[in-house]
Amino acid sequence: MKNYRKLLIGFIISLFFLNTDLLKTDNNFIPRVHYSFFNHPVEDDFSKSGLKIFLQIPYNDLSFTKNDDYFTADFEVNIIIRDGDKLILDKSFENSFSVVEFDETNSDSIFSFWEKSFELEPKKYEVEIIFKDKNSNNVSKGKMPFDAKKFVADSVAVSNLLFLNRIEFLPNDIVKLFPAPLNNISHADENFYLYFEMYLPEKNEELNIRYNVFDELDNKKLVKKGLMSFKNKKNYEFFYTNIKDFDLDMGRYIIAFQLEENGTKTISDASFTVGWEGLPSSIEDFDKAVDQLKYIASRKEMKKIKEEKGHKKLEAFKEFWKKRDPKPDTKINEKMIEYYQRINFALKSFS
Repeated sequence: MKNYRKLLIGFIISLFFLNTDLLKTDNNFIPRVHYSFFNHPVEDDFSKSGLKIFLQIPYNDLSFTKNDDYFTADFEVNIIIRDGDKLILDKSFENSFSVVEFDETNSDSIFSFWEKSFELEPKKYEVEIIFKDKNSNNVSKGKMPFDAKKFVADSVAVSNLLFLNRIEFLPNDIVKLFPAPLNNISHADENFYLYFEMYLPEKNEELNIRYNVFDELDNKKLVKKGLMSFKNKKNYEFFYTNIKDFDLDMGRYIIAFQLEENGTKTISDASFTVGWEGLPSSIEDFDKAVDQLKYIASRKEMKKIKEEKGHKKLEAFKEFWKKRDPKPDTKINEKMIEYYQRINFALKSFS
């Protein structure tokens, strides 16, 4: 039975080379919708807690219709927020956009970005997101808890940490945020920002921002620390830094920021993953990636990797793929990338 199961999965993985356009319009297809929650202080109204929801969908997961010289995607997002059995919000939002090049419609690396802001009373909620591709009727649904933080007007108030692939500065002090689909950075990425917003009671004050980076795989060992001084020009400010500058090895980390002003200390933290160059960014869970080797690894090889812990496990994983690298002189392992692409395609399309 186990061998039969392996053959079945192997056959499914081999279907990676099918024409994916045919599958995009299948009603059983579930679009990959990546979402991020950003909980921040509401300027001038501390009775409310701000929630910004970001959604990102790869173009390849959307259905496009051809109109003259361009291709159009249409989708609808339904946001439902509940406080226990009490319905707080139920709104639908429609969106449409067009591209000129047909190749873009099949891209896994180009994303459609959507965002919407809400103001809520500070308490715990359940947020449901229903995404519908209007051209194909393909639907993706998700429910998750959300704890709207209570911010206090006379002390430092800090948002949660948000990881960004890109940040744009627009006129009138408007900042455009592009969250990373996954909290997963590879050495091939040019930028990987960590961003947060803060309310500061006093203007023109010197603010110390301390950061600590802990190795989650090594008993939360401290691996990086630093101190940055920041002088705020206004009460509501934002801060960002490029994680790439920390030059971290492959692994799982926790970063914690501590803001100090007039003896007040506020802490915000988040976890993220760093891959080595060539590791597909789609690998969000390293342990899961190891488990997925079972379709091609021998029992002995699986046992060797799984018996290791922390960084030794990472090294065993890297050694497994190093032996199978068709072009050792290049920076990427083509076979590893192709393998996990097939795994992701099989799970997404035939789960």
